[in-house]
Amino acid sequence: MNMIKGETDFLSALESNISILIKIARVYAYTTHDRKDLINDIILELWKSYPKFKGDSKISTWIYRVSLNVALNVKRKRDNNKVLFFDELKVADGSDILEVPTDNSSEIGQLYQCIESLSEQNKAIILLYLDDKSYEEISQILGLSRTNVSTRLNRIKEQLRKQMNPYK
Repeated sequence: MNMIKGETDFLSALESNISILIKIARVYAYTTHDRKDLINDIILELWKSYPKFKGDSKISTWIYRVSLNVALNVKRKRDNNKVLFFDELKVADGSDILEVPTDNSSEIGQLYQCIESLSEQNKAIILLYLDDKSYEEISQILGLSRTNVSTRLNRIKEQLRKQMNPYK
């Protein structure tokens, strides 16, 4: 692959799909610093595996697959090496694109809090669904059957509905 053309194509694909990385970072990392690190890890892995991308699927599907794998691997490593850093104890006071709203009065903040309570795979499913991915695309990205995706998604939506509106 011509390095200049490959680099240009990669950067263009990354720029067009950066929202995927941001969404995954918001769901799988808990501090702004960790979100930035996760995005950097994802970009590095995307770059390393870009030459292997054959175009058998949409570029966004491939980006989701690689990004979710990196996020889950990072989480696994983090869970195995529980360390509390001082910056995790501070409350962020500046506005940042990677910050998750913590104001429970906002529906977005409340939704992110509810999503955090889901299992790792269910987080991925709802994240893809909220990004308007079809059941087929979700099944391809996560390696689940379409039926399994449909069933899980119905259960996830019901669980989130109950958490968001406990008195209904």
